[in-house]
Amino acid sequence: MSLKITELPVSEANYEETMKNTVEPYLASLRKDVYFSGSDEKKIHCEQYLVPDAEGTVVIVHGFTESAEKFREMSYCFIKMGFNVFAVDNRGHGLSYRKRPEKTDVVTVDRFEEYVDDLDRLMETVVKPAVGDSPLYLYAHSMGGAVSVQYLQTHPGVFKKAVLSAPMIQANSGPVSPGLTLAMTRFFCLIGKRDDMVFIHHGFDPDRTWEDSHDTSKARFDYYHKKRIENDCYKTASASYSWVKEAMKVAKKNLDPERCARITIPVLLCQPEQDSSVISEKEDEFISLIPDGRLVRFKNCKHEIYASVDETLLEYLQTIEAFYKE
Repeated sequence: MSLKITELPVSEANYEETMKNTVEPYLASLRKDVYFSGSDEKKIHCEQYLVPDAEGTVVIVHGFTESAEKFREMSYCFIKMGFNVFAVDNRGHGLSYRKRPEKTDVVTVDRFEEYVDDLDRLMETVVKPAVGDSPLYLYAHSMGGAVSVQYLQTHPGVFKKAVLSAPMIQANSGPVSPGLTLAMTRFFCLIGKRDDMVFIHHGFDPDRTWEDSHDTSKARFDYYHKKRIENDCYKTASASYSWVKEAMKVAKKNLDPERCARITIPVLLCQPEQDSSVISEKEDEFISLIPDGRLVRFKNCKHEIYASVDETLLEYLQTIEAFYKE
């Protein structure tokens, strides 16, 4: 097997110039912005990229407070590997439906299952009709990983393989135990604050620095952070009490042995060396429950492996391409 990604399509050297003058125009020439009816008939946005003679189709499910726009470089890389790409904006993110559109920096959801239902609608009404018999591959990061685990547990036979990048098998609730966090957020939901920002979070910070981010590549951080400053759609930065409650509840399902046994396709879990957002030990536990689960650890990276320094990113891309094509 020969890999198409033998060198980085985009390097940190002249990163912004390459993205603006090469990557973004190329993607724009292919992109179709699709809106479909998700759970409860809410409008969900997806970026669609179809290429001639594609070897398969990759569906990207982003993480908490992210967007399809943030994964433009990854979309470009998957296209260079020879895949069609569909990159969804999860509800409450990007250009998709928001329960409280006036609160541009707060992500809220009534039930975590809404994300899973949206993904199912995407596959059935957009992806499958567009690509026919093309082999389907899943790529999901963080919160998108939890969404995807739930989808794989309940919708067997759709994807050929799945890559979970730093998946939110169990979110890191910091010094407060998951049980206490769940109890506290349930209380705030009961007193009518379910869609309010949790008291320990803060809104979007235009002065946020690369050092405080989940990235090891300053160039990659800076590029998307500028987009966030310029567009309210990308300023999601904090969670509601309801979102935290649902995120705490989903961990139990993610680690249910019976549910995990239903995931019979090959699953690659990419784990960063430094991760403060999710609990790595729970990722280890999860992958041990998957009949064909594999785990690869990556050095010199934080939670967002796809926004790492060049050396790490190249290894990451080649690992994913080799897994999809083996």
